[in-house]
This record gives sequence, structure tokens and C-alpha cells, in this order.
Amino acid sequence: MQFRERRRVIQVIRTVYDPTLKRGRSEVVGTLDKDDPAVGEALRAACTAEELEEVGAYLRTRLNAQRGATARAGAETLPEQMRAAAEYFRTHQGEEALAFAAEIRAAWEPLKEAMRDAGFSKSKVKQGKPKARKAAEEDPASKKAGLVYKPGAVTAEPTPRKAVKGLKLAKAAKTPAAS
Repeated sequence: MQFRERRRVIQVIRTVYDPTLKRGRSEVVGTLDKDDPAVGEALRAACTAEELEEVGAYLRTRLNAQRGATARAGAETLPEQMRAAAEYFRTHQGEEALAFAAEIRAAWEPLKEAMRDAGFSKSKVKQGKPKARKAAEEDPASKKAGLVYKPGAVTAEPTPRKAVKGLKLAKAAKTPAAS
């Protein structure tokens, strides 16, 4: 069976051998609503038990993929949301803010526990340094040149600590990138 996702429906397609064409021909067996993909009576009547199991397996896989994407999106945007929440609590007080704070604190402990269980304990996250930072700290020439790691830097090379007016870099002649 094949499943073709369209705008609002999922088409369930069966391939049937056509002796006149001497090849397989696709026929739409039924459709499922994308928002609520429940197998209806018409689809049950048109499919065999084996095909219904295949439809069920497809729907389970699709649901798991959607849950995974939702969880990833939540983890990806959480730091930004936390910064926005911090700003909210700096400027708002009262019953509504108290309710939000209680809900956030209740959710915070399971999040910390899940991160610990996944191997991202506080000490490991703190100690984990990006490769560019390790390289800059281990290179004695970069220490003498006054170079320091900047977390938002695009390149892996350390950036100079001080800059001269007019965007000229201090001690540029001594840096490896300048030669």
C-alpha cells in the first residue's frame, strides 16, 4: 500500500496488476482526514485485514514522527521562551504571574531530571567547551596575542579581545589569520 498526503487528506492507494496493460495500476482505496486520521467504515470495507494493519502501522509511525517534531521544536525554542518569560516576570506581578510561576516551577524539575537522565547534567554542560574555545585556551600564541573565545563567532578561530577604532584589529600582525 502507498499513502499520499494531500492538502487535507491522506489517500490510501493499492497497486493492482492489470493484465490488459501487463503492469501494475494504482487505485485509491479510500481517504483519511489529515487532522483526525481515523479509519472509517468505507475504508474498512474496502481493505483486507492485512491492509488495515498496514494502514494502522502507517498512522502510528506518522503520529510518532509528529510528536518527535513537536518535542524538537519545543526544545529548540525553549531558551528564547525562557528569556521572554524572565522579562515578563521582571515587569509583571500579581495573580496571573503567580499562576504562571507555579506552573513553570512544576515543569522545571521534570525537565532537569530528563536532561540528567539523557546525560546532560549541570556539571557536564558547564564543563563542555566548544572546540574553538579549547583550541584558543590551549594555544600559548593566542594567549600572548590577547585573543579570547567569543561564543557567537562564526569561525572556529579565536577573535581578538580588543579592537581599534575604524574596525582595525589590535595586534593583527601577530594573528595567524592576518598572514
